[in-house]
Amino acid sequence: MNMERWFLIGFSLICIIAPFKLVPSEKVRDACVLFLFLQVITWPAGLFAVEMGWIDYPTQLLPQANEYNRTSFSFEFFLFPIVAIIFSLYYPNSIKWKGTLVYYFVFAGFFTFMEVLLERYTSLVKYHEWKWYWTLLTVIISLFFNHRYYLWFRKRLVKV
Repeated sequence: MNMERWFLIGFSLICIIAPFKLVPSEKVRDACVLFLFLQVITWPAGLFAVEMGWIDYPTQLLPQANEYNRTSFSFEFFLFPIVAIIFSLYYPNSIKWKGTLVYYFVFAGFFTFMEVLLERYTSLVKYHEWKWYWTLLTVIISLFFNHRYYLWFRKRLVKV
């Protein structure tokens, strides 16, 4: 087993443990909604980017599934949804629009920075036509739609 697979295993364990440590017990339902809704966004977007040949994930945690779905299970179905949960559950509702922009850029920037490092130093991610700023933009858009859905969900939950 190569170092990249060990990295994916360790990263997956962190993603399994993180919600138990970071999600308050009264917000578990919200975390599930955030997790699943972001997957609705990332699955088709990730498939589109991979099928267009813009980005590739040469090393997979589950390589036998790679012939059916060439996106990164670890990144798009695990890490990014966990990031989105933390983003929305700890979203500072009382800040002005400049603070909101900073909040979005901190989360999206961190995620983008980590992907760029992985692309440069590992075989987990390979950019072809893809650029780092596309990751930044798509992460911001995904977080925005996911958070808006969460706010709508919470509003509907209160009315019931």
